Amino acid sequence: MPAYLLKVSYRGEKFQGVVPQKDARTIIGEILDFFNIKSYRYSIVSRTDKGVSAKENYIVLKTDNEIKFDDFFHEDIKIMKVFKLSSYINIRKFSIGKRYVYNLPKGLFDKFYLPKWLIIDGYKIDVRGKEEEFDIKRYVEASRYFIGKKSFHNFSKGKAKDPICKIKSFDVINEDKYITNIIEGNRFLYEMVRRIITFLISVGKGLYPIDKINLVFIGELDPKPFPADPRYLTLEKVYLKWKELYKHIEEIIL
Repeated sequence: MPAYLLKVSYRGEKFQGVVPQKDARTIIGEILDFFNIKSYRYSIVSRTDKGVSAKENYIVLKTDNEIKFDDFFHEDIKIMKVFKLSSYINIRKFSIGKRYVYNLPKGLFDKFYLPKWLIIDGYKIDVRGKEEEFDIKRYVEASRYFIGKKSFHNFSKGKAKDPICKIKSFDVINEDKYITNIIEGNRFLYEMVRRIITFLISVGKGLYPIDKINLVFIGELDPKPFPADPRYLTLEKVYLKWKELYKHIEEIIL
C-alpha cells in the first residue's frame, strides 16, 4: 500500500473534527469519501477540535487506491501539497511546534468563566474576584504568565497524560473588532488554547486575581475554564523536522 503525505488547509465550521467518525463530517472523512477509499491507515500532526480551522495541517494516508490528488475539489478543504513516501510514518513524531491564532470578537463577552477555588495539596484557596469592566491591559499582562515550560493541566479536556507544554511566544494585538491572540509552542493539549482564552477574559474582567496566576500551573482549578468558541481558532503554522522527513519522501506528487 503506497503512503502519501498531504499538506491540507480547511475551514472547520462545518466539520466535527479531523479524524474519521461514523455518521459525522470530518476533514479526513471527506477526503476518503471523495476518492472512495475504504481501506486505509492514517496519522495526523494536529487533531484540531470540532469547528477549528487550519491554514496548514499534515496528514499521512496509506491506501491501495490509485489516487489523482489534483482531481480533488471541496469548497471547505484544500489539498495544498502531496508527497509520496517510501513507507507509512507517524507524522506526529516529526512535529516540533505549532502556531495558533485566536481572533476573539470583542462582542463575545456574554458568558464568563467564574473561578471559585484553587486547590493545592488539599488546601482550598478562594480565587473569586469581583467583576469589573473588561481591561485589555490586565488581559495582556495575564497572557505573559503562560510563556515558558509549564503544566497546563487546568487547560485541557479531561486529565492529560502529559500536561507539560512549552509556550515559546504569546502575542496579543488589540484591534477594532477583535483581540488577536498568537500563541506558539512545542505542543498543545486538547482544547488548551480555547480554555486559556476563556481564563484570560475572566482575568480581564477582574474575576481572577493576577497575583495568583502562577498558581494555576501548580494547583487544581475548581471549576476548570470552559473552552471558548472554536470558530475563531485557526491552526496557522506547523513546524516539522523536514531534514529527517525528507529521508522518507520519494517524490513530490502535487
